[in-house]
Amino acid sequence: MSYVRVLAHYPYVVLLAVFVVVATCLILSTTVIQLPDFGDPMAGFEPRGTDLGERLVTFHNVMYNPNNKLSLLPFGAGFEDQIEDQITDKTDNDTELWDEQGYVKRSTKRTTLCNLPDKDYRGLARIVFRSKDGSNLFSADKIRHMCRVEEERIHTHPTYPGMCLRANDDSCCRSWSLGNYIAFLTGHENCSEIRDEDVSKVGRLLQSCAPFYHNYTLKHNCDTLKRGAKRYICQNMPKKCMRLNTVYDIFHYIADVEFLPANNKVSRPVLSWAVTFLPVYAKENTVELYKHMEEWTESLEEVQIVGVNFGIKYVLFSEYLMSDTVWLVSAACVIFLIIWLYCASLFITIMTFLMMFWSLELAYFIYMLVFEIKFFPYMNLVTVIIVIAIGADDVFIYSKVWHLAKSEPNNGTLEKIVSNTLKHATLSMFVTSFTTAAALFTTTISSITAIKCFSIYAGLTVVCNFVLVVTWLPASIIIHDKWCNCEAWYNPEFLTNKGICYYMCIVPYKVHDQFSEWSKILFEKVVPFIMIKLRILWIVLLGGIGIGGIIVIFFYPKLKLPSSEKFQVFSSDHLFEHYDFVLNSKFWFEREHTEHRSLLPLTIVWGVLPIDNGNSLDPYDKGDLKFDYSFNPLTSNAQKWFLNFCKKIRQTDFYFDLPGFQFTNCMFEDFQALMKRPCIDYMQGIDHSPCCNATESQPLSSTSMLQCLTEYIPVLRTTPGVRYNFYTPGLRFYNGRICAFIVQFLSNETFSFAYDRINVFYKKVNSWVKQELSTAPPEIKNGWFISDFEFYDLQNSLLGETPLAFGVSLAVVSVVAFLTTLNLLISFLAILSIAFVMFTTVAALVLLGWDLNILESVVVTVAIGMSIDYTLHYGVSYQLCPDFDRKTRVSTSVARLGNVISMAALTTFLAGAMMMPSTVLVYQKFGIFLMLIISISWTYSTFFFQGLLCVCGPTKGFTQLHWPSSECCSNSVPDRRDKTRYSTSESTMSTSSSYHHTTSSESHEMEPLTDDYRRRYSSRSRPSYSRTIMAADYSPEHPRRGSHVRFSIDSVDKSVSVFDPEDELAHAQRCRSRAESEVFLEDEELESPTNETNDKHKDSGS
Repeated sequence: MSYVRVLAHYPYVVLLAVFVVVATCLILSTTVIQLPDFGDPMAGFEPRGTDLGERLVTFHNVMYNPNNKLSLLPFGAGFEDQIEDQITDKTDNDTELWDEQGYVKRSTKRTTLCNLPDKDYRGLARIVFRSKDGSNLFSADKIRHMCRVEEERIHTHPTYPGMCLRANDDSCCRSWSLGNYIAFLTGHENCSEIRDEDVSKVGRLLQSCAPFYHNYTLKHNCDTLKRGAKRYICQNMPKKCMRLNTVYDIFHYIADVEFLPANNKVSRPVLSWAVTFLPVYAKENTVELYKHMEEWTESLEEVQIVGVNFGIKYVLFSEYLMSDTVWLVSAACVIFLIIWLYCASLFITIMTFLMMFWSLELAYFIYMLVFEIKFFPYMNLVTVIIVIAIGADDVFIYSKVWHLAKSEPNNGTLEKIVSNTLKHATLSMFVTSFTTAAALFTTTISSITAIKCFSIYAGLTVVCNFVLVVTWLPASIIIHDKWCNCEAWYNPEFLTNKGICYYMCIVPYKVHDQFSEWSKILFEKVVPFIMIKLRILWIVLLGGIGIGGIIVIFFYPKLKLPSSEKFQVFSSDHLFEHYDFVLNSKFWFEREHTEHRSLLPLTIVWGVLPIDNGNSLDPYDKGDLKFDYSFNPLTSNAQKWFLNFCKKIRQTDFYFDLPGFQFTNCMFEDFQALMKRPCIDYMQGIDHSPCCNATESQPLSSTSMLQCLTEYIPVLRTTPGVRYNFYTPGLRFYNGRICAFIVQFLSNETFSFAYDRINVFYKKVNSWVKQELSTAPPEIKNGWFISDFEFYDLQNSLLGETPLAFGVSLAVVSVVAFLTTLNLLISFLAILSIAFVMFTTVAALVLLGWDLNILESVVVTVAIGMSIDYTLHYGVSYQLCPDFDRKTRVSTSVARLGNVISMAALTTFLAGAMMMPSTVLVYQKFGIFLMLIISISWTYSTFFFQGLLCVCGPTKGFTQLHWPSSECCSNSVPDRRDKTRYSTSESTMSTSSSYHHTTSSESHEMEPLTDDYRRRYSSRSRPSYSRTIMAADYSPEHPRRGSHVRFSIDSVDKSVSVFDPEDELAHAQRCRSRAESEVFLEDEELESPTNETNDKHKDSGS
């Protein structure tokens, strides 16, 4: 039994089977699989599998020793001490300004303000104020208002006393704000007592001390230095400028960089932004305080809070990600309403949305259980938007073809209607789904984990949606026609009580009828007229815009790589993001942290192979170390080569000569110097044999070397001022043998976000290291170079893999376009149109300030799959039209498909527009992308592509190819062709649709898709009519008014269970003339006759 027969006669079985499968998957997905955690939005945003990526992962495993494989001492001795050293080292790195309880140490000189930690200030929560009207903040009124905001809004929150840092009297420290500093300098108890004269006095003090700050004479510790050091470091400094470092704190931490700038004489200090450091740690416990502050931020009068850094941006991300799903729901509601009005069926709309949900759930089941991918990045959530857009397009296409199939006067059995609908609708839906899924799966070539996971899940969702479109959706429509038909249930002649259900059924019909009238005028008259009359203008205008897009992308302003390591997760106007990306450069203390980056290290590693054997789809699975068992640094040749190698590094032009002792940077150097000692220490009476009298030409033997290292490393670890742990270079041991050796120096290259600069440095150093390793003994040849290249590796991956994925996707789309049309010229024009769509879309994103980051890389590739649909639909329609002149074929294709394509574009555009208010950036950016790609794709496909077809489209079968025919190998059998004409007259339309009427603009929608049409009109021009065709020959008998049997598939003769071609042929001979089977039936000749004409035909018939 064929699938069509099962679907037609047993739709409940199909629906039940699909439901059982998806319900089982849903139960397993919610019980067996752990729900995803979005607590770390940066997880998966690093390349895996690249050359640098494998080195970075391996070096990470060496440094952090996740599986406790490595040891700092031979035979694993003292391993517990190593762990203790690690903890000690981390503690030693902390500043001394924090006491044992974590509070700020108080100065004995200061009674009202706690010390501002000069190094760990970044660990404090801080907010940025600005005047609401843009005026000067350095006024008594504005400063008092800032103080009131702190005291009345922040200090009164219930969680504040439990979080604040304590002063000597166990009270909360006052915030380090401009108001408190001025109150301290002028002798007031609190900042609410500040007057204009106090502000003026402090302003004059700051003006007199500003030159000392800008010439770096005024330091952060001038007041706390001893007298001798103070004379040397803070010489010729007025005492008023050094008083308890308050002036330095105001310039460096509180005021913006434009406040009293160097070499700028101003009569009055002008302050635009001011930072307030709260005596609260910037960590998770400030969430409630921030939410409380967010509620009243907009209600402030004189000043406003424009930026916040509470250290909880990523903590709040998961919460915002879930709360912003309200915009996804809003988009779904809008699409729900549109589908309901278009289909005029609440039942089909509900089943369509269930189909979308099943698609997401099935894809999740396959992703997590079948493919066993444990990592589910938050980017996967935008798949909801994609499936809503594609699902709406599919239901529009399928419902229209279904109505056209039912509207035929000789539509035959239900099985035949289902077969024709699937035959014609599936191709369009398959092309749409295949191109989008292919573009998504293409991006799996990316080495970035988040992109790869998103591509797999989104591609699976599109595939699952297509499977449900040909199973769940047809069964739902058949069941609807039989049991859920509104007009069959609510007959106006017999219905006396019209309730809400009546209006829910009838109103969509009326809205749809009105829309049909408007769309008929728009796409049969207005759009073809504008498109054809102005075709040259559209080609020149849109072509010029596409060429301009090329200039914008590749020349100026150019698509740039990401230039900041800061990761944006919220919209740009969010307080967290505004601080990080706008205000971060407005204050000296932030500039100092950003601009004065550390020097890049020169790290060369031996003994472990740079192999990432972890799961590339799981960012938390870094794999395990794979040792190089040929590595042996104890041989004489290896020792000599290492000493020579370290000398050569110091002679390069990229080496930075750091003053002081470097015991562990190249451990063999210090070890060799120690081994030169005499064997007998006569002063202490110690015999150092065999660890003595070694020279560079005569190093120690392998056995002696290991023994001496066992003695040397403990001494090194206890040497004052020397740090030797897993975070420093040196030797690593495994099972009593040296398994790794790390040499590390500093380069003279500072860290930079500039790709070209770091790219030159990496290639230069890497080639030098490879050249030196080529001269090394065989036992130490497998070394490799690494540095702080995480951000550079990300940039390099995006730069190389995005064009590759783009090219592969474009190639797939080109193949699909050709296989769908089999016309070389149409395929070429379609690819040209799609390319201009891509250039225009990406150029618009560049002009909006987008960089080529991870999300943008996905967008560029996915755009190809989503931009081909409309162009390809128009191309197929043009190719299948009768071989008239170009203008007629173009106008016919617009009349047939314009309303469906526009409706699909509208739903996708609205889905994107509904995401714009979202706080989470990925939702917002994907919404912008959807609106751009859909509007640009619709414009280019309707005006540019159709304009090209109108000017140079193929005619008379030009460049048209055909699939090979197999008739020569077939038996001689009668030609049993389905001669159904999917063209409707007015009388036909009045008796056609089960839940909305087919307009005349749809009259030829399916006619060119029949096999009979393909064979007869592929290369033949329009013949002349032999006689006038009477509409009564094609129209079935009109049903009685009020019976509404036309809205039920029960009217189909189900007694004919098997299609009989002989009966069909006889029926065609009786009902149709020879001209009908030989000529193309135009709409104007199939118009419904008037009532008077119908009466005449009835009289003549009687």
